[in-house]
Amino acid sequence: MIQIFSHPYRKYPLISIIIPTHNCSDVLAGAINSVTQQYYQQWELIIVDGGSSDGTLEIIKNYQDHISQWVSEPDGGIYDAMNKGVKVAKGDWIYFLGADDILVNILHKISPQLRNSNRIYYGNVYMPNKNIFYDGKFSANKLMNKNICHQAIFYPRTVFEKYEYSLKYPRGGDWDLNMRLWGDPSYKFSYLPFLIAIFSDIKICRDDWDNYRDLKFEKDRIMLAHMYMGRQLKRSDFLDGIKKKFVSFWYQ
Repeated sequence: MIQIFSHPYRKYPLISIIIPTHNCSDVLAGAINSVTQQYYQQWELIIVDGGSSDGTLEIIKNYQDHISQWVSEPDGGIYDAMNKGVKVAKGDWIYFLGADDILVNILHKISPQLRNSNRIYYGNVYMPNKNIFYDGKFSANKLMNKNICHQAIFYPRTVFEKYEYSLKYPRGGDWDLNMRLWGDPSYKFSYLPFLIAIFSDIKICRDDWDNYRDLKFEKDRIMLAHMYMGRQLKRSDFLDGIKKKFVSFWYQ
């Protein structure tokens, strides 16, 4: 059954923006400012700090009037922080922003699209170091080989009533979740052709990003894709095969 969000006290959906951070004092204010400067104001900001030892707490306190909830304590990595944020979020929709990323002033255009709680809406990010926009519309086959950037995704809160991020994969937890959701018939991914965020593709935040590769996830990725999205992958392969045969026949 399709659910349409309808809150008796607000005309537009509340978006919970969660920033996981650890020792990111040099860039955190920029991420916070990108939220506070949105035209759309139906949001709450949640900051989950992993017990920073730099000036992060001073920055959080300086912006306290704009922050709905914050915590600073040791955690088990970025996905543990994101799980913590979800548990206290009150929004109809959940969005994750890195402490060194910038949210484009786009929520006023995105919010009217966020109507169906069985859909996961996603757009694009810009990666300034690589000078690319990432990465358009996804299919099951594409998701098997590259992830949708979580700074481009708006999840209905119902997702986190059913799922949480796995702590098994220090960098692949969001990819793992996206594949699980793609294979869940309760949900459908819907692409919105908007630039959502400036994604820092030179990571300088959180100790657990120092080891950039997630060897555990790389080892399991293909197995996870087929376990979660097997039916969609087979269907995509079949349709691709039909297209290739048609094109080959047409130009003979």
